[in-house]
Amino acid sequence: VMTNGRFKSVKHRVVANGTKSRVSMIYFGGPPLSEKIAPLPSLMQGEEDSLYKEFTWFEYKKSVFNSRLSDNRLGLFEKIIAS
Repeated sequence: VMTNGRFKSVKHRVVANGTKSRVSMIYFGGPPLSEKIAPLPSLMQGEEDSLYKEFTWFEYKKSVFNSRLSDNRLGLFEKIIAS
Protein backbone atom coordinates (compact mmCIF):
# COMPACT_ATOMS: atom_id res chain seq x y z
CA VAL A 1 0.00 0.00 0.00
CA MET A 2 2.75 2.43 0.96
CA THR A 3 4.33 2.07 -2.52
CA ASN A 4 0.92 2.20 -4.25
CA GLY A 5 1.48 -1.25 -5.74
CA ARG A 6 4.98 -0.64 -7.12
CA PHE A 7 6.60 -3.17 -4.81
CA LYS A 8 4.86 -6.48 -4.15
CA SER A 9 5.53 -8.63 -1.11
CA VAL A 10 5.82 -12.37 -1.53
CA LYS A 11 3.70 -14.85 0.37
CA HIS A 12 5.69 -16.86 2.87
CA ARG A 13 5.29 -20.58 2.43
CA VAL A 14 7.15 -23.45 4.08
CA VAL A 15 7.85 -26.90 2.74
CA ALA A 16 8.05 -29.35 5.63
CA ASN A 17 11.08 -31.62 5.78
CA GLY A 18 10.49 -34.87 7.65
CA THR A 19 14.18 -35.55 8.23
CA LYS A 20 15.36 -32.23 9.67
CA SER A 21 14.01 -30.23 12.57
CA ARG A 22 12.79 -26.72 11.93
CA VAL A 23 12.81 -23.73 14.24
CA SER A 24 10.32 -20.89 13.80
CA MET A 25 10.36 -17.61 15.64
CA ILE A 26 7.66 -15.00 15.81
CA TYR A 27 8.11 -11.35 16.52
CA PHE A 28 5.68 -8.56 17.11
CA GLY A 29 6.00 -5.21 15.47
CA GLY A 30 3.86 -2.64 13.86
CA PRO A 31 2.68 0.91 14.16
CA PRO A 32 0.16 2.14 16.75
CA LEU A 33 -3.33 0.79 16.05
CA SER A 34 -4.62 4.27 15.14
CA GLU A 35 -1.86 4.87 12.56
CA LYS A 36 -3.20 5.56 9.08
CA ILE A 37 -1.83 3.48 6.22
CA ALA A 38 -1.75 5.06 2.75
CA PRO A 39 0.68 5.47 -0.17
CA LEU A 40 3.66 7.66 0.64
CA PRO A 41 3.32 11.06 -1.06
CA SER A 42 6.98 10.92 -2.10
CA LEU A 43 6.26 7.79 -4.17
CA MET A 44 3.18 9.13 -5.92
CA GLN A 45 3.85 10.44 -9.43
CA GLY A 46 2.09 13.67 -10.42
CA GLU A 47 -1.68 13.30 -10.25
CA GLU A 48 -1.52 9.52 -9.83
CA ASP A 49 -4.51 8.05 -8.01
CA SER A 50 -4.06 5.83 -5.00
CA LEU A 51 -4.93 2.16 -5.59
CA TYR A 52 -6.03 1.81 -1.96
CA LYS A 53 -8.40 3.51 0.44
CA GLU A 54 -6.72 4.94 3.53
CA PHE A 55 -7.12 2.64 6.54
CA THR A 56 -5.76 2.26 10.05
CA TRP A 57 -3.43 -0.45 11.27
CA PHE A 58 -6.30 -1.64 13.51
CA GLU A 59 -8.61 -2.04 10.50
CA TYR A 60 -5.93 -4.03 8.68
CA LYS A 61 -5.19 -6.30 11.65
CA LYS A 62 -8.92 -6.90 12.16
CA SER A 63 -9.32 -7.92 8.50
CA VAL A 64 -6.29 -10.24 8.74
CA PHE A 65 -7.64 -12.02 11.80
CA ASN A 66 -10.98 -12.51 10.04
CA SER A 67 -9.40 -13.93 6.88
CA ARG A 68 -7.83 -17.21 5.83
CA LEU A 69 -4.15 -17.44 4.95
CA SER A 70 -4.94 -17.75 1.25
CA ASP A 71 -7.09 -14.60 1.16
CA ASN A 72 -5.92 -11.33 -0.39
CA ARG A 73 -5.53 -9.36 2.82
CA LEU A 74 -5.57 -5.99 1.07
CA GLY A 75 -8.67 -6.77 -0.98
CA LEU A 76 -10.97 -4.91 1.41
CA PHE A 77 -8.92 -1.75 0.98
CA GLU A 78 -8.48 -1.72 -2.80
CA LYS A 79 -10.21 1.02 -4.73
CA ILE A 80 -12.30 0.00 -7.72
CA ILE A 81 -11.00 2.00 -10.63
CA ALA A 82 -13.35 2.52 -13.56
CA SER A 83 -11.68 2.33 -16.94
